[in-house]
Amino acid sequence: MSDLLEILGISEEDINESKSNKKQKKPEDKKDGKKPSKKSSGNKFQLPVKFCGGHLQHIFGANEDGEWSEDELKKKIRDEFRELAGIYFKLKSIELEEKEEGVATYVKPEIVYKEITDEEKLEFPLEVVAGKATLWQDTKISIEEIRGLWVKEHPEYQGCKFMYDEKQKILVPYMEATAAIGKTYNLPITVGYLDIKETYTEDDLEDEELTEDVFRQLYSKNHPEFVGCSFAYVESENLLFPIVKEEKENDNKNISLPVEVRAGGFRIIVSPEDVNGKGEASLEEIRKVLEGEYPEYSKERTEMTYDKRHFVVPILKSSRKGMQIISERKDYKHDIVTDENKCQWRVESRPFGVFKRNLTDEGSVEFELTAPKIPWVIVEKTIELFRKNPTYEFAVQIFYDVDEKTYSIYVPEQECGRAQVVFHRNFEMEEKKVLVMDIHSHASFHAFFSSTDNEDEKGIRLYMVIGNLDQPKCSFKIRAGMAGTFGDMALADVFSMQEVQTNACEI
Repeated sequence: MSDLLEILGISEEDINESKSNKKQKKPEDKKDGKKPSKKSSGNKFQLPVKFCGGHLQHIFGANEDGEWSEDELKKKIRDEFRELAGIYFKLKSIELEEKEEGVATYVKPEIVYKEITDEEKLEFPLEVVAGKATLWQDTKISIEEIRGLWVKEHPEYQGCKFMYDEKQKILVPYMEATAAIGKTYNLPITVGYLDIKETYTEDDLEDEELTEDVFRQLYSKNHPEFVGCSFAYVESENLLFPIVKEEKENDNKNISLPVEVRAGGFRIIVSPEDVNGKGEASLEEIRKVLEGEYPEYSKERTEMTYDKRHFVVPILKSSRKGMQIISERKDYKHDIVTDENKCQWRVESRPFGVFKRNLTDEGSVEFELTAPKIPWVIVEKTIELFRKNPTYEFAVQIFYDVDEKTYSIYVPEQECGRAQVVFHRNFEMEEKKVLVMDIHSHASFHAFFSSTDNEDEKGIRLYMVIGNLDQPKCSFKIRAGMAGTFGDMALADVFSMQEVQTNACEI
């Protein structure tokens, strides 16, 4: 096993940290045939560092020179704030024109929360923790009752969710962005939560369109970590709750009504009464209103986009049986083609292969490998790693180097359990190399794709499950995926099988 860990650049300590939901070190390449030295991953931060996490604020390394790695700083942050000890987050530098005396660097967290869905996991007594605000609960009650008690003390948390840290027996409340795009608000309005609230009146804002953009700019002057943030809106309090984690644009996010729909040759206003009296609507609901007037704007033929000036543009897709998608990455291509039988196919080309799906017959996904086959030794190394702890699920990824035409294993940051594994994608690596396959183990269970896998695996790539890891002979399932549609495959379709020892696995 030590040989495998040396190849992957992982120490025994790293593996143990993965089991306890701590950050795993990023694998390093071997150099000159020597065992890679253990290095801290991520950026370097010049000291002193001010951590700006909304209600969590602290200066680290005060009166110190030098720098800390991202791993070192994260450890200090987790030691300082117990609510972050069991939560995955990234650190992002904040650029300010004027810095406080005694601060060299500002950072904010981009936090990934995981909502507790199984109340049976809760152990009492437990504590709800958000900075200095806490709520102690001795006797067993439901999540809904806990939420009611917390909201009674802190009304701005209406609709909040909880993440559970089993180790510390604490619940961490958090909010998700719910403020409708383009909505305007009445004054006075409060922005913030707990001890970082600010209330704005007509004296603060003159002749301004009172959208969240205005309040975001105003609030971030004193709280720079909220530049570009999203909001949850608590209507009963007329309060905007800022979300530290920077949200990406989401086509499913609701849009405030009324909104103007602008297309070539016409403009229409979609009002609340057009969508059952609701004050906001999704792009799909707005499209349905449009289709009622102009049938050519069907779901299959229309792409809806929102303009921040608060109007919607419906775009009819090309008449060539699908819209053209142009990728900035080499060897990536999307197309809709019609075969000799007049069947339409969605074709997605990747540097390692071609995915196809029959749209006419709603068929499963077909895949053809165009790159060299993946060496079986990669699977053997994966099995060895999984068998390090066969009672827990684990995950790895296979990447392809287009220039070198070689494959490599990557071990992502992950939280492992007996019935599931949650891992975090490395988008920086995905820019450098091509993600070919996600592989996860099923511990001592047989290899199969669960309903959770079907819901989660929406990318265009290959997926694999390895099971029966507590047995001498493990089992495999492999499939090609395209936007939630799949096609089963044989191992020989993508792996070089000359090296396979059939007595070691179920083919």
